[in-house]
Amino acid sequence: MAFIVVFISTFMFSLTWQFNQFVLLIQALVLFILDCADLIPATKVTRLYLIQVICLLVVCLLQFVNTMILGSLLLSFVLAAVLMRRLQKRYKGRNPVRRIWNLTIHVVLVLCLTVFINKITKNALNLQSDEHIFKFIQAKLGFGRTRDFDASLYLCEEAFRQLPFDTFERFSDTLLLYPYIFVLFILTLAAVTTIISNLRSPESNNTDKKEKRASFVKSDVAYNLIHTILFGCLALSTMRMKYLWTSHVCVFASFGLFSIEVWGIMLRCLRLYTPQRTSILRYSVSIFVIIYLLLKFWPRIMEELSELREFYDPDTVQLMNWIKLNTPNNAVFAGSMQLLAGVKLCTGRVLTNHPHYEDKPLRERTKQVYQIYAKRSPEDVHHILKSFGTDYVILEDSICYERRHGRGCRLRDLLDLDNGHIMDGPGDNDPDLKPSPSPRFCDEIKRDLPSYTKHFTRVFKNKTFHVYRLSRKAAVK
Repeated sequence: MAFIVVFISTFMFSLTWQFNQFVLLIQALVLFILDCADLIPATKVTRLYLIQVICLLVVCLLQFVNTMILGSLLLSFVLAAVLMRRLQKRYKGRNPVRRIWNLTIHVVLVLCLTVFINKITKNALNLQSDEHIFKFIQAKLGFGRTRDFDASLYLCEEAFRQLPFDTFERFSDTLLLYPYIFVLFILTLAAVTTIISNLRSPESNNTDKKEKRASFVKSDVAYNLIHTILFGCLALSTMRMKYLWTSHVCVFASFGLFSIEVWGIMLRCLRLYTPQRTSILRYSVSIFVIIYLLLKFWPRIMEELSELREFYDPDTVQLMNWIKLNTPNNAVFAGSMQLLAGVKLCTGRVLTNHPHYEDKPLRERTKQVYQIYAKRSPEDVHHILKSFGTDYVILEDSICYERRHGRGCRLRDLLDLDNGHIMDGPGDNDPDLKPSPSPRFCDEIKRDLPSYTKHFTRVFKNKTFHVYRLSRKAAVK
């Protein structure tokens, strides 16, 4: 019954989120670590691996054979882990040094085989859907500076930078950080003690005996312990991943405060353990924390609930109303991914570039459409947009004159670097960059010069947006 519940939840999770494979990969790594540390029977690990694989393959079929799933690291890792588990004879004796050496070889072989299988799969299926993610990871890990446009879009966003230190101040202000660190410390010691004990004792094929050996920490607790550590590493390296870690921090801290195991371990270390003391301590601490949080945050919660606000963006509303009233239903619009998502939702018009970035042709198309913010001639831009069947193009001043990011991270700078042009403004430029023969399109078009008006006619304007209709006559290159 438990495996059925795991299958259903994994399937629904995989079906509703395109990045499911990366979170499931972390889950597979946790299971692999538990298996290597003898904290969970190998048969259970294999069944959970099988559930992950079946769910992903079913989702692949339901998503019209989404080849990105077939080339995922998760499938490659699971296949490598299962194969090496079957092929490699693991040492089961009492010598801990030999067992550690054997496990080290096992881990290295699994990782190498994972990379090999993934490369073979992607080459065989000609998959490039997620290559920008790996370029982003390489840059985050410090393996050289990248000029790749797609990877730079992520690297320049604040959400993909390192976790700011004030996050821990907010955690401590809500009384979350201290219980979490306390529980993490206690359970890490218990898990390390259990692993050392397992390495010193001969491995048994008997499932019952194997589960009984992990006496200091249960397998479900060890699973969540490793999960929260891996989520924490993700959050520290990339702030956007904080949403995975924060929820796990809350669950982990609350479990520890109310857990017999945690308080029992601590009292045993102090030689004060009795069942009565354990119960009194865990109930007292939990009640104290609840009362403290209520007294401190209840007024703030009531104040926030009493504030009634609504979204107000008159320029965007005016643009959407104009599109609905003044353009044909089959009109094709070009612009930024974020804005076009709103155009599709509010007006139902056709888009040149859908904001689904896990597809190489769509990424290439988006970069081409974004040439409206680069230093390109009107003939070039008209030719590019017409090749996608564009009828209208929407220019945003917030992108053309962006100040939110620093030099080198503005969208126009990323386009200049990709095109080999010198960036605007004071600052250093790479020696291979050259001045552009054309001015910036999004700025120059507003001067209504003949070279621009013969290709583009302005049909709408407000403080934020400028809409131009493309001429039907093809541009001459």
